[in-house]
Amino acid sequence: PPPAARRVPSLPAPVASRCRRPLGPVRHQLRGAHAAAVPTQAHRSQQQVVTAAMKSAQSVMLAIPGKRTDPCDLKGPLLSYVRSTYSDREADDAADDVGMVQELRGDVSVAHSAGSTPQLRDKHIKYLRCLTSVEVRFPISKEKGHASVAFSWNDAFTPKKKTTQHNVHFEKAAVLFNAASITSQMALANDRTTGEGLKAACAGFQEASGLFAWARDQECNKIDSPRPTDFTAEVLTALEKLMLAQAQECVFHKAVVDGKTPSLVARLAKQQHIMYVDVERAFGSKMMEAYFDKTWLAHAQMKASVYSVESLVKQAAAARAEQKVDHEIALLQEAFQRVQATKKITKGISAELKDSVDRLQDSIQVTLAKAEKDNHAVYLLRVPPFASVPQAQGALLVKATVPPGIHAGEPGLFSGLVPESAARALSRYTEMVDGAARAIVDRVASATDDARLRLRELELPDILEALDARTNVALPDAVRQELEDVEGMGGAAHLRGILAEIGQIREDTDRVLFQVQSELDADAAADAEARNQFGQQWQVTSAATISKPYWDKVQVYRTSLQKAADSDKRVIARLGENEAAFADLTVANAANKMPRLQAPMVTTGPEDPVALVGQLRSNLQLLQTLATERAAMEDAVRDVKTGDNVLPKLMATPAAGHEALFAAEMQKYDAVRADADKNLEQQTRTMLDVERDAAAFRVLFDVDGWRASCDAAATGMRESIKLYRELLNHLSEGLRFYIGTAEVVRKTLQETQDYVFTRGVQREELKAELERRKAHAESERLTAQMMQANLHAPPAGTTAAYPAPPPGSAAAGPP
Repeated sequence: PPPAARRVPSLPAPVASRCRRPLGPVRHQLRGAHAAAVPTQAHRSQQQVVTAAMKSAQSVMLAIPGKRTDPCDLKGPLLSYVRSTYSDREADDAADDVGMVQELRGDVSVAHSAGSTPQLRDKHIKYLRCLTSVEVRFPISKEKGHASVAFSWNDAFTPKKKTTQHNVHFEKAAVLFNAASITSQMALANDRTTGEGLKAACAGFQEASGLFAWARDQECNKIDSPRPTDFTAEVLTALEKLMLAQAQECVFHKAVVDGKTPSLVARLAKQQHIMYVDVERAFGSKMMEAYFDKTWLAHAQMKASVYSVESLVKQAAAARAEQKVDHEIALLQEAFQRVQATKKITKGISAELKDSVDRLQDSIQVTLAKAEKDNHAVYLLRVPPFASVPQAQGALLVKATVPPGIHAGEPGLFSGLVPESAARALSRYTEMVDGAARAIVDRVASATDDARLRLRELELPDILEALDARTNVALPDAVRQELEDVEGMGGAAHLRGILAEIGQIREDTDRVLFQVQSELDADAAADAEARNQFGQQWQVTSAATISKPYWDKVQVYRTSLQKAADSDKRVIARLGENEAAFADLTVANAANKMPRLQAPMVTTGPEDPVALVGQLRSNLQLLQTLATERAAMEDAVRDVKTGDNVLPKLMATPAAGHEALFAAEMQKYDAVRADADKNLEQQTRTMLDVERDAAAFRVLFDVDGWRASCDAAATGMRESIKLYRELLNHLSEGLRFYIGTAEVVRKTLQETQDYVFTRGVQREELKAELERRKAHAESERLTAQMMQANLHAPPAGTTAAYPAPPPGSAAAGPP
């Protein structure tokens, strides 16, 4: 239980902040959720990225900027191709269709300045289907006899970079990218404070994710080199994952809006954390960090951290509902520790987001204080370590989608150039190719996953590496996980950081208390001065009496702070005594202290340890070679599929010969299929040998005994980790105490200032009243004296009984 000195009055739960400013310079200015996704006049060359500004850091989302393009002439080259390949009559018949495609291209070319509307998105999808129809009828390239159409597009994130290609797949990839961008902006513009708005936003983000994936898998692998950076697999995969994570985030917010149970919301928050960690990895490569502004990565890190905390808070609420107060406290303590990392991330992004996380910390602190108070007063349960509390499992409820019919051409377009039967036959052949390629790729991918899973169960090749050097495979799983957590937090430096923050808060609190005392001293001095001036007339209660409650509060705070300081000294002393041990709490240091796995001194069986290890290594190398071959097979399947252009042959073959043509064309996949069968058979035989040798290895090298020795050797580390956790919990508790005390002291200062101000006003009023009374009394006294003098004066008009002597006489006296 916490020391009595740290029990401070609970503060009211904070209100979630509203983000009023953008998330930072994410290369494109971030704007509010309900603002139009249209570039400003100053940034008309770039597509704006839009963010939502709802109630907290969890609600901030991103949209993707679009690509700009230059006008291009489709009509002239396409009609010229029709005239040269077919006839003038076919060219005249196709003129209207070509004109419609040219008009759609013009609409798409100004999309970056036309806002984000469903109509604009539909125009992009329709233009994409028209391009599919153009693709199967018009060969577009620089080659002689082809339609020479130059498509120019600027990079979405570096608008000054422009790429020009004579390739219809380049145009289709750009249109897909902009369709995804518009869809993401439309999703972000929905009112995400309502259930219906969140459903619409979720559907939009899922579709944007699917469009980015479709562009990557279907079109970007067919464009010419050098490929623009925003069309690389790394960039499109990162955008796909970001959009899908935001779709899942809408599901989370809808669960909150609908009042779903805390356990369900906790699972959704956990899944959100997992997905944003994946997004963080996608944006964290060297190539991505060099290409994107750093705030994209910071946004993903902030989201992953916030939802890690949110999951723990919701799990704690579920534990409270089940009256598992001990689990609630453990979860909230861990959430309070993790929110410190979140504060560091949001500090570099936006002051509003930092304020939001500060309020989240305050909310956790208040809830944790209440839970601890209830436990001390009612439940009296022992709080278990966080690692022993069951964790929520993620719940994935979204998937990438694409608009229906995105792969097909525009119905009726250029129908006079290609027979309908040929189009249907081509579609059927495409389905056959997709099915054959998917079957081969799925088989080899499944074989790779099965081999990796089985080797992990056998602890290979990790257990062989333990023969050559001390590796972290020797560490017990629980100890390794704890060490990774301690190392990730920063070890002893993290504790020192909390101590520094505690010291700063304490200094601020002492300064505020001194200000409270100064206010009370000033009031007492003014009261004494007035009492000396007016004496018995000053009938006001003395400052020493009336301000006693405030002095009592100051004394209570001083006593609490002194007790807390004494406790902090003990913590600092323990930290100093164990700082060297804490510095060793890394995975590498712990692995170096583990016993080595060694060959037996004497063998009693027929197995030779050296030969057994060599055979295992050889088979593992063979499995790796087979896996590499399978990866090459996947590339070979994609290459064959990419180069499988059956349209010219299909157009030249009568309908009756389509089946024979398809059968002949599908034979090109037989060689890859045969290689896959051979590879899988060899892997099956090799895996059986590996399993047999692994079982013999475990017995011969006494792996179970070695594991037991490693577990025993980790006892000291467990104690150091336990002590580290104790100090961390103590410091976290102390930080919460100082934060709460600082808030209460600031409130006391405000009350004291109000009290002193009111006393000053009353004092001045009383002084004025006493002065007025004194002046009135003096006026009455003077009036009475004048009246008395008038009573003794001679009446007017009377003369003295004897006249005054004449001047100059002796009676008149000396001159």
